Amino acid sequence: MLRLAGKERKVQVFPDQFPALFDVPLASGGRAGALLFPQVDADAAPDVIDGARTLGAADFMSGATEDRYPDVFELAQVVDGGGRESVRMEVASRLAALPHHAVRLSHDIPAGAALLGKVADTAS
Repeated sequence: MLRLAGKERKVQVFPDQFPALFDVPLASGGRAGALLFPQVDADAAPDVIDGARTLGAADFMSGATEDRYPDVFELAQVVDGGGRESVRMEVASRLAALPHHAVRLSHDIPAGAALLGKVADTAS
């Protein structure tokens, strides 16, 4: 994230750029152990919070256009990059069986990392 003249600018990084930019190899697979629903509050201490958040349609990148690129010229013409709804619902049902954790993070990176480490230890 960059701050220029009081404005925050987010940098968009695609997975295939991770090896070159961060010297991090790409994984060929993975296994989910829990779902994490983070919130950011710059003035609060990082902590596990009460929350009954579950997966919803907004958690999937689907719709007439991708979330990354708004269709400002209306050229996409109803392309749904999120796959079939039946597949999304199958994924959602499998993920719903995992433990859910709601956390509050702040701009205190070391404290947030420590909290996430604790949550990861309890999930495995």
